[in-house]
Amino acid sequence: MTVVLTARDLTRHYEVSRGLFKGHALVRALNGVSFELEAGKTLAVVGESGCGKSTLARALTLIEEPSSGSLKIAGKEVTGASKEDRKQLRRDVQMVFQSPYASLNPRQKVGDQLGEPLLINTNLSKAERREKVQAMMAQVGLRPEHYHRYPHMFSGGQRQRIALARAMMLQPKVLVADEPTSALDVSIQAQVLNLFMDLQQEFNTAYVFISHNLSVVRHVADTVLVMYLGRPAEMGPKEEIYNRPLHPYTQALLSATPTIHPDPLKPKIKIVGELPNPLNPPSGCAFHKRCPYATERCVNELPELRLIDNRQVACHHAEQFVAA
Repeated sequence: MTVVLTARDLTRHYEVSRGLFKGHALVRALNGVSFELEAGKTLAVVGESGCGKSTLARALTLIEEPSSGSLKIAGKEVTGASKEDRKQLRRDVQMVFQSPYASLNPRQKVGDQLGEPLLINTNLSKAERREKVQAMMAQVGLRPEHYHRYPHMFSGGQRQRIALARAMMLQPKVLVADEPTSALDVSIQAQVLNLFMDLQQEFNTAYVFISHNLSVVRHVADTVLVMYLGRPAEMGPKEEIYNRPLHPYTQALLSATPTIHPDPLKPKIKIVGELPNPLNPPSGCAFHKRCPYATERCVNELPELRLIDNRQVACHHAEQFVAA
């Protein structure tokens, strides 16, 4: 398979003010993320609010420059790319945002919004653009008469279909979806997720699917990246992660996920405390203050990602869970 997206030690740091006369502090919102994504595959990024998921999305879509590290789209390095190359790279990576109500222009008709990517990036005639827009509308389940309507005339699910159609107009190599179903009713979520998967199969698009809903992730992902305070905690094939998580944080997240047939013999794992202050992260493993297995080594030594049981894990004690 063709690798279309490669990240190596990707970081994004922000300098923020501590207050009057208190100087500045550095927030490491993204701190060393690496992965490869093949065409037609889905990488799901999960974790609590504040773990760096949306920062990663902005870096991958070139909305923000990475502070350091390497990012390659379709084999082309983003850092140091010329203006013309960056324009092409932006065509190859598109994004679907969380809110279908905020991501569409309320003063512009749907047909014009869908045709705008073609107007900016291609030399197609007006008739050809309209034809492509109507074909894409049909693919996402919109009717021809919707072409001349405004966003306020649609439901949330229909608006997210419009947003997805707009993102797919240029047939990008990579689509980044940032919590695309969290603002929708549960009854509509499955329809939108199935549409995502149908379009992926049609266009062989690679997805970076960002979510906090692990039930949704299990439905769409091939590979799962679990993040905590800007760093990867565990990454590997979906079934490996779900069937036998090796990082205590992943175990706790999955333990809190509602299931139709819960196992009464399986103990519930609770995360004690709150996410640490990113302005003053803990020493060693950032999870050690909330981890039931933490030792002195966890307090003093930062665990690096290492290959264990067919996945990457950043935990000093991951081996004890392999045979569990």
